[in-house]
Amino acid sequence: MDYHTLMGYVPLPDLLSLKRVLFVGPHPDDIEISSGGLVKKLINLGKEVYFLIVTDGGAGSKDPNITSEELVLKRKEESRLAAEYLQVKKVEVLDFPDGGIYKPEEMSVEIAKRIIDIHPDAVFAPDPLLPTETHPDHLNCAKAVTNALGISQFRLSALRHGIEIDKDQTLPSGINLVYYYTHRPNVIIALDKDEFDAKIEAILKHESQIDESFAGIKMYLYYKATTLGREIGSEYAEGYFAMGPVHQHCFLEKI
Repeated sequence: MDYHTLMGYVPLPDLLSLKRVLFVGPHPDDIEISSGGLVKKLINLGKEVYFLIVTDGGAGSKDPNITSEELVLKRKEESRLAAEYLQVKKVEVLDFPDGGIYKPEEMSVEIAKRIIDIHPDAVFAPDPLLPTETHPDHLNCAKAVTNALGISQFRLSALRHGIEIDKDQTLPSGINLVYYYTHRPNVIIALDKDEFDAKIEAILKHESQIDESFAGIKMYLYYKATTLGREIGSEYAEGYFAMGPVHQHCFLEKI
């Protein structure tokens, strides 16, 4: 470690050294699209990976004949199949209405409860500062995760949010925060062909979301993965904006 530089004292997280990881997605399929390659790599390395999807997916269809209730059931099953394919330890879909009305503060509390249960080394979420992000569920999910980190690591904060915490209970601490769907990656993870192919196959498990536009989406994912890969001499790659615990509060340096 280089102690002659600031980042030598406070280095970025080593994502491949994580042991237990929670990926939080706004909708079914977002985790696979953004991070499916890293998920597969972590699982191949023997890590515990959990998926938490915060909205029910009940608005993501242009089929005029399907109801929200039918779509929710279908997308939950698709999420299960994708997670099973990737060998994720657990996938959970919350009931906040996709594209609907809900309180983001309540979403923060539900995420905090899962963080307390899982004790992850890192939580992954969409980048809240992506300039081109306009979907309210993505923005709400990003903000809810950042709020949840504070709630879940302090007993009095958890209590103030209605989460029952025994005073002898050990809460998670030192959690890394990692953003996917980011325009400012500071960590690039190399993927091999099998890992990239697994990402695409996991996305395809979400059959309700696959239409004639997917060929273009797949081409873009390939372009992005190969472009990032060239930066580090790898066939494919995914990019993330990662922060260790020290970087997450009033850290004034560029990382």
